[in-house]
Amino acid sequence: MTAGLRLSLEPPVYEANGQQASTNIPLNTWLADRANLAAQGQSQAGAPLIQFIPENGAGGRPMYPYHKNLAPRLGIAYSPKGDSGLSKFFFGGPGKTSIRAGAGMYYDLIGQPLAQSFSSSQFGLSSSLSNPANILNSAQVPRFTTFYGVPSVLVPPPPPGGLPVTYPTSGSGSFAITNSVDDNLKAPYSISLDFGVGRELGKGFFVQAAYVGRLSRHSLIQRDLAMPTDLVDPKSGQDYFGAMTQLATMLDYQGVTISNLPKIPFFEDMWPGAAGVNPAYGGNVLSSTQVWGLDYKGDPTKGIKANSNPGDFTNTLNNADNGANCNAKGGTTFKSTGQVSGISCGVYGPFMIFNPQFSALSANSSIGKGDYHAMQWTVRKRFNNGLQFDINYTLSKSIDLASATEGGSFSGFVINTWNPSQMRAVSSYDTLQSINANFVYQLPFGRGRQFGTNINKIVDAFIGGWEVSGLYRQTSGLPLTIINGQRWPTNWNVDANATPNGQPLPPIVSTGNSSAGYPSLWQNSAQAFAGFNETMAGQSGIRDSLRGNGLFNIDTGLYKNFTMPYSEHHKLQFRWETYNLTNSVRFDPASASNSVLISSSFGKLSSQLGTPRQMQFAMKYIW
Repeated sequence: MTAGLRLSLEPPVYEANGQQASTNIPLNTWLADRANLAAQGQSQAGAPLIQFIPENGAGGRPMYPYHKNLAPRLGIAYSPKGDSGLSKFFFGGPGKTSIRAGAGMYYDLIGQPLAQSFSSSQFGLSSSLSNPANILNSAQVPRFTTFYGVPSVLVPPPPPGGLPVTYPTSGSGSFAITNSVDDNLKAPYSISLDFGVGRELGKGFFVQAAYVGRLSRHSLIQRDLAMPTDLVDPKSGQDYFGAMTQLATMLDYQGVTISNLPKIPFFEDMWPGAAGVNPAYGGNVLSSTQVWGLDYKGDPTKGIKANSNPGDFTNTLNNADNGANCNAKGGTTFKSTGQVSGISCGVYGPFMIFNPQFSALSANSSIGKGDYHAMQWTVRKRFNNGLQFDINYTLSKSIDLASATEGGSFSGFVINTWNPSQMRAVSSYDTLQSINANFVYQLPFGRGRQFGTNINKIVDAFIGGWEVSGLYRQTSGLPLTIINGQRWPTNWNVDANATPNGQPLPPIVSTGNSSAGYPSLWQNSAQAFAGFNETMAGQSGIRDSLRGNGLFNIDTGLYKNFTMPYSEHHKLQFRWETYNLTNSVRFDPASASNSVLISSSFGKLSSQLGTPRQMQFAMKYIW
């Protein structure tokens, strides 16, 4: 038995020249204030203003608290004697069976990735300047006159430097999209668990069965601290997400027209001034609910278009709640076509749901939680009689709130800050089953081998010294998410995942062939497309709901060794190695066209998981 306790000290990283910014109030506190205002039916205009101040100045705080982490560990190993009887039958005698168990806590080092993220995108250390689009045509745009000078008209002037800085609540710079760090971060850690039983069977064979678990806690996940709130109507008790879902259900799925749209309490109580006379409806007064529906969906029965992006929940909210768009004096105006021109602001004015400073303020927060559990089986043969091999099989499941593959970012993103548990699903890298095997085999022919031990060197040069090796790997399908597709139902800056509607989906084909003539997840993409709906307001959709292709690969090697006539310790080896021997094709599910708004290419695959068959030849001199 071994036991240990590790103490690790992790002071917060900081910018060496003092250019690091902090917020005037902890962002976690600010987020709680926003949630309380929404629950009480109050406007977001009442939330404290965020100001960026010097981290090393008055009121400044480090990027995260000083972490002093204690991590205990315990390991146990036991080998039953099994001298006689049943015990010997099961355990094989002394030293033939081992039983091992262990547990340990391991803390992640978060300073370096946070510092890299902070230095490249955080306020105070970087600024992005974007020139306005569609202002100048190709004839009007100024020309470059030097290799390095950019015409000033193309780039807006940089903002004034220095701290403190308060993002404005109106005009230029307001409703910003930016990043920060939740300075209440806890140290992420994981708990590793294992229990295994191994048994030596004789003649070099060994088998083992083991449980392996890993529990992650306080993992870093990005969330939008300024996302729209779920404002509650104090009069009816109805919330914004529920009202928008009710509105969209009637318009999108129940065939209700604008003229027949009943009043929804939330819109009538919280946006009473939105009601207005629309000439396209014979001069009748449209209710606040009808005005919201017209802006969201339009009215196909009258040829009236939605305002900008149809079916986009947060776009409609932006028209009705953003102080730059809604009518602060009250009343809704319409174009001559009947299309909504401007919606009245809410009963408390603009920014009842949105934050006036930020449309999106993403921050890394230690709210992540994940669990990995696996059973692993191993059969191994040690090298003897010219053969050794390993066969390994794993049955596992990994679940978390958000994750990324090894080629992605160091953290995932939660769509709905107010309900992160909506994202709980299998991890983006989850692999239910995995099997791999490898072997090396020296053919039993030639001098010193089983057959032809005493043959002469000339014959041995032809039949002796041959070896073959192989490596096999196969996994079950990798996770795949269908996305909402340029419709933002819940978060202004982060799109949601699509939602399965219960219709049966066609089987995913491993060959990647489809009736449309291109590699696809499904042979019947139209049937698969019909199995998903756009996600409703306040929802995140279903993450990693499908499984695409898994990995399949066989690599082989063929080797011929020639013993040099001048020394048995010098050999010349010729090698023929083949990768993806069967030239099997497995398409990467992450490359699939997966938007519920694009039916023409739904499921289309654009890249492979592996590479085509490759061969290489080599010669090696060994001494």
